[in-house]
Amino acid sequence: MIIFLTKQNLNEIINKVTQIIKSGGVAILPFDTVYGFVCDPKNDEALQKIYELKKRPEMKTIGLATNNIETIELIAEVNDSARNYIKEKTPGRYTFILKKKPEANISEFCVQNGTVGVRIPDSKLILSIAEKCDGLIAQTSANISGQGNCYSILDLKNQYDDATLSKVDLIVDGGELENTGASKLVNLTGDTPEEIERK
Repeated sequence: MIIFLTKQNLNEIINKVTQIIKSGGVAILPFDTVYGFVCDPKNDEALQKIYELKKRPEMKTIGLATNNIETIELIAEVNDSARNYIKEKTPGRYTFILKKKPEANISEFCVQNGTVGVRIPDSKLILSIAEKCDGLIAQTSANISGQGNCYSILDLKNQYDDATLSKVDLIVDGGELENTGASKLVNLTGDTPEEIERK
């Protein structure tokens, strides 16, 4: 199902997507960068479904999105330098690589070599959904692995057939997004921020 996002139905869509995520479903949403998949970061079955839909190699992790730095500090090690950098760059087009705390309750699909990638997007839609989902959602770009980013529903339809898209519980059409690329990756596990080139 595809729903076109408007100011009038924003809250309705936020509630609908929240319900889908909490019930183990998968949605595609417009971010501040590209269209992306979202699901519950604790639900292995939902995450596995995203891997299958994207044809994503399992050695590649799935990122996280939250609405505040406090949630980041609950799941990851954040030193003073990292905290200041995150505050300076959020909300915005950055994904921060941080060491995962051992007690963080998230799927191993969202962890790579003991680290997580987490962002605070500049998007009322995403921030509101994250807030309603205990502060954290799993997210990754909606393109098929190895293909170009999706900036519109047409881009999605050019990559996926109808049968594949029908397996997504909800697709939110936010119109055509500005073609400026995915978020910047910044490694904050060391003493100073280090930008990482996407592969």
